[in-house]
Amino acid sequence: MGQVDLDFQPTVPVFDANVSLGRRHNQRVSVDSPEGTLSEMARAGVQRAVVYSPHAVNFDSRDGNNLLLETIEPHVGFVPQFVGNPTFDNLDEFSSEVAELNIRSVRLAPIPHKYPFQDWIVGEWLEWMESENLPIWIDAPNVDPAELHAVVKSHPKANFLLAEVHYAHLPWAIPLLKSLPNTYIELSRFVSVDGVNRLLNLIGGKRILFGSRFPESSMAPQVYSLHLNDLSNEDLTAICAGNLERLLGLT
Repeated sequence: MGQVDLDFQPTVPVFDANVSLGRRHNQRVSVDSPEGTLSEMARAGVQRAVVYSPHAVNFDSRDGNNLLLETIEPHVGFVPQFVGNPTFDNLDEFSSEVAELNIRSVRLAPIPHKYPFQDWIVGEWLEWMESENLPIWIDAPNVDPAELHAVVKSHPKANFLLAEVHYAHLPWAIPLLKSLPNTYIELSRFVSVDGVNRLLNLIGGKRILFGSRFPESSMAPQVYSLHLNDLSNEDLTAICAGNLERLLGLT
């Protein structure tokens, strides 16, 4: 067996693309506070994290987004992400708040919010996000893949990040990533033999982002694993932070 470096610290900046913050309705998690999340970030060598409210996904998007802002207000290191519900939220009000608060990404949750991911539901929202260069996060378990492919293909100027891709999603997720250049992948659940290098060969290094899925998953092992993949410094830097910074317009 190889040796484990118990004193490991990342050699490049790390920006987490997938952290949820707040209490859950159906389970307890090890950490649901901003202080606990920041402590884990410091331990793992993560400087910043995109955070969203699980309440906004599972119950009420507006209340969850407001709760997120109240929760993170005194703290540095969090980049808030709003959850949108095209069947419930007023687009004019939502877009005004996003602009006023300088929110840099939006998460959509078709299956939890119980709507089909089709243009007659989400088209107006996607056109707005295209015009504002706002990337769209969608969790792989929360969308129908056929609907996702059709909509992403019809909006080539929008950027979509496919989060929480599990090995069970690979039969459709990999062909989707190969066929649609405006899609990105977040690595929190992407567990596959030499998986990151396989992705690099398939889609290149500019569309792969580190994410932890914290607190459901730990941050540190994900960061450590990336550093053990024999990646070039250029690819490691891009995956750990650079690609997310570019996607959010923070460079």
